[in-house]
Amino acid sequence: MEDTEELRRLSAGVFGNRYRAELIAALAAAGGDGVCLGDLALARRVLPSVYHPPVRTLIALGLAERLAPAPGDRRRFYRRCGSAQAWTSLAAAVDRLKEHPAPRAA
Repeated sequence: MEDTEELRRLSAGVFGNRYRAELIAALAAAGGDGVCLGDLALARRVLPSVYHPPVRTLIALGLAERLAPAPGDRRRFYRRCGSAQAWTSLAAAVDRLKEHPAPRAA
């Protein structure tokens, strides 16, 4: 959990939202299959609502899209869209943030 908190701290500073880096990493890894925010939230032990602002921003930027729901499935999936090179760069940036050492307490 400590690494997750450090990534969230860095995500807030770099991307302007504590959960945007996690969402970017999940979308980059999922490819065309997309990501269900509820499933991601369950895996990360947070409320699904924490991912709504970052996904809305990515949609507004043309970097993500909401997929049509499957018949009978209440879950909503989002997938990345736009430039493959942009997603490669975004995923690499998140990977580098994960490697960044936490600052030492004074």
